[in-house]
Parts: sequence; structure tokens; C-alpha cells
Amino acid sequence: MVAISRLKVGGSDRPGRRGSRGQAATEFAISSIVLLLILLGLMDFSRVFYFDTGLHGAAREGARHGAWFDTPNRKNPYLYDAEIKSAVDESLVGVTGVTPSTLKGNCPGPRDGNAYHNPPYDPSFYPPVGTYNSPWLYICYNNDPSLDIAVAPTDNAHRLQDLNVVLLMNYGLVTGFMQSQIGRNIPVAAFAHIIVQGKN
Repeated sequence: MVAISRLKVGGSDRPGRRGSRGQAATEFAISSIVLLLILLGLMDFSRVFYFDTGLHGAAREGARHGAWFDTPNRKNPYLYDAEIKSAVDESLVGVTGVTPSTLKGNCPGPRDGNAYHNPPYDPSFYPPVGTYNSPWLYICYNNDPSLDIAVAPTDNAHRLQDLNVVLLMNYGLVTGFMQSQIGRNIPVAAFAHIIVQGKN
């Protein structure tokens, strides 16, 4: 048997091992910063998606509630602002971090001039920057900006008309890095059209 002797350089079995450890630590530090920034961005955008889904659900619930038809009495008992707002706010209770809506009026003006009051909306219809996670509620009856229903109609005269419930909100970004990259907030718009139910 032939014994093979190993040379030890500087007290280490492998020359340059300390240098490779330093390089690995540097690479890990750089990559961990990048990964942390990606993780923070994903957290912010996942919360935006969560709020967007919750606001769409609340808008649908408000529109569905307002359009309901009471067949025996032949009227729409919930087709008015206060009742629709109540249904929207009850749905928003399940969205953690969002306050009850603020009723702002009817039919926000669309930025592109479409007649059905769909997005994109003019920035003036959103809450001001600095007001975060507090949606503004707009209710549009039959696409008519002048029509306001403060009490339930006593008949079904609004049958087959369009009811559009719109929620506009500014989502406040949590991470400072995302704020520095895209601004302090992301506008979130949710809307739901439904035909008011009723029979002749």
C-alpha cells in the first residue's frame, strides 16, 4: 500500500476555501435582498387582489339586493339608496381592513365617455390620496345621473331598468419600497350591473 500524503496550505485541506465561503455569503446577501423585495411586492399585490375581490362581491350584493322583486306585492322594496348601501356594507364586513362605504351619489362619470358608467373612472370620483381602504359608493339607476331614489318605489315602475352599483377605493400600499416605485396607492374600482326585476 502506498500512502498518499496531503499538503496542508495555511492550515486548510483545500486552498481557497475561505475565499469561496466569502463569495457564497456575498451572493446570498445580494440575492436575499432581491428575494425580500419580491416577497414584499407579492404581499402588497396579493392584498390588492383580496380587496378587489371583496369590493366586487359587495357591489354585486348591493345590486342584487336592490333589484329584488316582491312578487305578491308587485314592487321593489329595496330599490333605494339606503337599503343598497346597507347591503354593500354588510358584505364589506367580511373584507378585513376595509371601512364601511361612503355614499357619494349617483353615476360617476366615465373617463372614456361610455354611456353605461363603467370604468375607467375619472380620478375625481375616487377618495383623495391619503384616504385609504375607505370605499366611495355610487348608485346609478337606469344610467341616469339625475335620478335619485331615496325611498322604495311603491310600484314596479323601474322594472327591467339597469341598476349599477359602483365602489371606488384607494388601496394604501404597505411597503415603502413599493410606494417609492409606483406611488402611495393603487386605485381599485368594482362595479355590478343588474336588471331590476319585475312584471307587468
